[in-house]
Amino acid sequence: MSIKFETKLPATGDLQLLVCGSCGHVNYPARELCGACLSDTLDWQLVDDGGTVQSLTALHYSLESDYADKLPWQVASVKMDCGPVALAHLAPGVSLQDRVILRIMSDQHNNRMLVALGEDRQSATDWLASIEFREDSQ
Repeated sequence: MSIKFETKLPATGDLQLLVCGSCGHVNYPARELCGACLSDTLDWQLVDDGGTVQSLTALHYSLESDYADKLPWQVASVKMDCGPVALAHLAPGVSLQDRVILRIMSDQHNNRMLVALGEDRQSATDWLASIEFREDSQ
């Protein structure tokens, strides 16, 4: 059985996050009010998609059957250049303090999530295909 979860991320590969129209703060995860000034004037906007891996771990167990045969699965805490820190699925070959590009991807059940990709684009492309993640386009 697959799990459907809602991140509220837009269906696009480009990194779009909620930006406050009052103070300019980039908000992640999605919320109704700005985390800095509590304004409700939040709009989805393209933001800088770069970041640095702050910490990482490998998951060796999954309750989700679709991921069980793909373990171990790397997850990282990424300090985004645009401000927030996010948890993201991490492409193979990326290490602590490496620079990454964050993309919004969908899995085979249309769950949208953040994925951190390293410099080796061919390896990342192969990995994304093997785990059935894809970029949506608007």
